[in-house]
Formats: sequence, structure tokens, C-alpha cells
Amino acid sequence: MRLLLLHILLSIVTLTAAQPPLIPRQAFFQEKDQYNIRLSPDGQRVYYQRRSVQEGRLFYIETQRPGRELHLDAGGALLDWQPTHTGGLLAVVQRKSQQLAYLTDSDQQAITLFPFQQLRIEALSPRRPREFVASITAEADSLNGIYRINFNTGAMEKISGPLIFQKLYFSQKLDFCAARMQNDINGYSIYRFDGREWNEALRCPFDESQFIGGFQDVVSVSADGRYFYATDNTGRDKTVLLSVEVATGQQKLLVADSKADILPFGAMVGPDGRPQMVLSVFADARRHFLDARAQADFDYANRLLNSQASFADASADGNTWLLRRLDGGPMTYYLYTRGDRKLTRLFSDIPGLSAAPMASRRASDVVTRDGYNLPVHVYLPPGADADGDGLPEKPLPTILYVHGGPWVGVVHWNNWFHTRNFELLANRGYAVINTEFRGTTGLGKQFTDLGDRQWGGNMLNDLLDIADWAVEAGIGDREKLGIWGWSYGGYAAAAALAFAPDTFACGIAMYGPADLDAFLRIPFTDNNIWRTRVGDPNTPEGQQLLRSYSPTNYVSQFKSPILLTTGSKDGRVPQQQVDALARALHDAQKEVVYFYYPDEVHDYRDPGSWLSFWAIAEQFLHRYLGGQAEPVRDGLKKGNFKVVYGEDWINNN
Repeated sequence: MRLLLLHILLSIVTLTAAQPPLIPRQAFFQEKDQYNIRLSPDGQRVYYQRRSVQEGRLFYIETQRPGRELHLDAGGALLDWQPTHTGGLLAVVQRKSQQLAYLTDSDQQAITLFPFQQLRIEALSPRRPREFVASITAEADSLNGIYRINFNTGAMEKISGPLIFQKLYFSQKLDFCAARMQNDINGYSIYRFDGREWNEALRCPFDESQFIGGFQDVVSVSADGRYFYATDNTGRDKTVLLSVEVATGQQKLLVADSKADILPFGAMVGPDGRPQMVLSVFADARRHFLDARAQADFDYANRLLNSQASFADASADGNTWLLRRLDGGPMTYYLYTRGDRKLTRLFSDIPGLSAAPMASRRASDVVTRDGYNLPVHVYLPPGADADGDGLPEKPLPTILYVHGGPWVGVVHWNNWFHTRNFELLANRGYAVINTEFRGTTGLGKQFTDLGDRQWGGNMLNDLLDIADWAVEAGIGDREKLGIWGWSYGGYAAAAALAFAPDTFACGIAMYGPADLDAFLRIPFTDNNIWRTRVGDPNTPEGQQLLRSYSPTNYVSQFKSPILLTTGSKDGRVPQQQVDALARALHDAQKEVVYFYYPDEVHDYRDPGSWLSFWAIAEQFLHRYLGGQAEPVRDGLKKGNFKVVYGEDWINNN
């Protein structure tokens, strides 16, 4: 009897150790306070703004004393600002009118210009430390243009009239070198300036990566202005890094990746303006170094941060780096001095979660039934992976997350808007799988093309293959698999329950289309992109395809319960789409919970909407998958929503 009692007590202790305390959902949905985080050119300060504080206050910490926060008061809303190479700050301040000022710890120096309506700081340089370039829209049209300005004396030189480019790039002599603008084929063109005129150097047609800013852009300009470095995929499957000679337009291939697109953001640029590192993303970052010393220093810092380091900024001399730790949780910022290889923790962008146990995250590859590799991140509850092999000690209830678009690749891997949800679910005891699938962006044009007219076909098969892999790998329990997503992911969740009804025990679909034939006839989708990628409702073959892939037409095949939600002001997926699916499921006596937010748009923005959504969704998942759930308490009061189906169930939880 004593042995039995001891065994029970040990089991309770083990269970308690494996189940960390629930983190209140409120903690995951507090808005990040710090933003516009920048390292000063001398590496001595990190500047940032706070959303919780008046717009005119700029905060900083001195990197030698990171525990002490100081601030400058600009005396008005900061519209634009940049740390200068002289130790102060250049700022465009909204007072009674827009004004330009040079700020230091002890003084504010107004920079007197002609009256202007808008001023954008374009470039500063260590070679001309007291000067900057600005684009100015003046009150007098004749004064509009691009100016080189001395902020000490106010002397200014007009170097160009107004330009139609969306971005401008300069040498360290503050001369024009390159520019980017949208072209007449709905893509982007990159231009070079040979000293006399602008010449088109790269001409990129439209591709779906433009929904997340595009992969074709200038990364940097050499200090002497002879070269610029750009990402481009013209005539190629995947985006590469090129050097382009400014005078002649001659191109040279510098970096390519066989698995993913080289991205125009996240690069490490040296003092000479040359990229020292560029990256691609295949779940984890794939870094491509062009500078051996920079690679050695980064590898050392990365080891100190358990292989989770991410480059954010560098001092002008390149000897001091601002790094971030990216592990799926809140970002923690660090200062790394290369000379002594010293790493100093600065701050977390969500301090309230700094001490909370976060999920472990591991990248893997999944091979599809037809031989394609899909990147995945697996989030596991704290303590679930005792031996650190990336697998739980026993299969867990598992949720497969499907991102939107379907072209919104890359950005979901380390964006807190996404990962906060994975952390919440892992804290509740779920394994969470975040993935790419054919049709997405970031893995080359061919991989995007593989999704053409495959929403209910091979794109769905990719998700089913990942679910099978999770079970075979020992991550997921076959009887406790769930699928969840928003936008395209909402469609995918409903489609999975309709077309593979034995795979998932439940699904959550947020503002996803369900009747593709109707969806392809609204103004948002009435263009060749959607007709080519998804299906053409104007042809008999297209109509048949769209109807065959529409979950609304197959409600009789649903076996598992589904939770549906949307916003009434959604300008992309009309509420009628979700209404119709919910009504059809209810009329067919299927298990459906449906509530909507009258004031929400596509991708919920109000933290209260997310808090009330999860107050309901946690109970839904607990009921059908068995994970933990924070009690609802006042969670339902956080958001303004209306329940259509499932009101009794919601109110009784």
C-alpha cells in the first residue's frame, strides 16, 4: 500500500513538473512597447521609441550602462529621425508645423530651411558627418526636390528636382547611385545613376513576393559609389545577390541558395558598404557570408545565444553589433563587441514574459509524397523534450498551423504576431507545427507555381503529409491532431476537414473563404493573378475546379467539429463566405461554433479580439484535443463579438 501511494505521489510530482503553470493569455497579447530600435553610429547608444509614451519622447540606453534608460524630448511628434555621426540626432518634428532639428543631450538646435510640408531623411554618411540628404516637399512647388544639407550651418544644395522613385540609395559621398520604383509591368525596376542620367539596371515583373514587399531590392551601395548590391530573380527560379557596376550596369553573381530565395532584408553590411552576409529562410535562417572575419565573429556570438542569434544593426566602423535572439518567443536584444567578443544583454521587447518558460523550437524538413522538401518549425511545451533531440518524450496533442496568402511566406517564421499564438498553445501542452507548403513565397518561383489551381489538391496534400510525418516522428498523437489557420489557412483548415475527414480531430478556421467560385468573383480577386493561381470562374473548367475545391459544397463529409470566426469589416474575404459555411454545417447538424467581430478587419488587430477568441478557442481545443485551457473568466468581455452558433456551449465554459 505504501509503495502504491509513493508511486501515485511520484506520478503527481512528475506530471506537475511536466506541466508548467499556465501563462495568462493577456501576457501574450500585450503590444510591444519599444519600436524603431537603432544603434548609434558610434555604437555607444541604442535608441528607440515607446508606444506607451508621448510621441515626442525618444528613449535610449548607453551601451556601457544598459540598465539605465534615458530620454530626449523633441517637443513634438517625431515624424522621422536618425542618429548622426556627430553624436546627436537629426529629427523631423511636428510642432505647429513640421520643423527640422538637431538634438543632443543638452540642447535642441533648429535647422532653418524654407517652409516645407514634408521632409524625409534619405541618407547620412561617416565621410560627410555634418551633412545629410533629404527629399523635401515645399510650400512653394518650385523648391520641391532632393537636397544635400549641412545641419550645423543650414547651408543647402539642391541636387535634383522631385524624383518618381520610391526608394533612393546613395554612396558615402552622398551622391546618387541607385533607386527603385514600380514599373509598367506591375513589378519593380532598379535604376543606376551614371552621373548624368538614370538607367534601368534590373527589370522585374510582378510576382507574389510583392505582397510582402518583394524580393527584388537594393541591399547596399559601396562606400565609393562604384557598385550597388541587389537581390534579383530575373530569368532565375530563386532570388540571388548581384553586384551591379553603377557606371556600366555590368552584373556579377555573388550569392545563390539552392533551397530558398536570398532576401533583401536582414543583411549585414560592412563599413565599405559591401554586404558581409545575406540570408535566406528555410524555417531557420540560412546565412551566406562574404566576409570570413565577420562569419567567425558571428558564429561565436551565435554559439553564446544557443544558435538563435539574428543580426539587427552595426556601428559605422562595424566593430559593434546589435543582435537579437530569435527563438519563437519575445525578442531579446544584445550588444556584441567584436574586439573582445563580449556579449551584453540589453532588454526584452516584452519584459513581462522574460522569466516565463517558453516553448522549445526546432527546425525540420518534411518530404512530401511527390518528393518536395517542406520546412517546418516544431514548438514543444517547456519540459516536453527532456533529451533535447527536438522530439517530445511521448506523442502530444498537436496543432498544424497554416499561414495566409497563401503567398505570405517568410514573414511568419519570427513575427510575434504569429509566434505568440504558438507560444500560447505550447504553454497549454500542445505541439505546434508551423510550415510552408507549395504555392507560398520564399522558396523560388517554381515552388510558388506548384500551387497553381491546387488549393484543394496538392497544397492540401502537403498539409496531410506533414500531419502524417508528425505522427510517424512521435510528435503527434494520431487521435489528437488539430488544424488551424487564418485567411488562406482558414480555407485550408475547412478543406482538410471536408476532404480528409479522418485526419484531424478538430479545426479552427479564421476569416477564410469557403466557396471559391463565389470568392473568385468579388472585386478583390477579379484579376489574372487569382484566376491563374486559384481558378477561373469565367470558364466551365474553372467553375468545376473551384466548386470541387469548395468546403461549402461538401459539408456532408465533415466528421470533426470546427470553430469559425471572422470580422464584418473584412475587405478581402466577405463575411458572407463564413456565414454560408457555418449555416450549411449547422443545417447538416454538424458540430460548429461560429462567432464574428462586427468591428474587425482581415487579420484581427484589436488585442481584445484575440483575447476573447482564445478564451473560446482554448476551451474548444481542450474539449477535442485534451490540452490545458486557462479559465475563461472575463476573457469574453475583452472583445466585441456576436455568437451565431454555439452560444450555449460558449457561455457554459
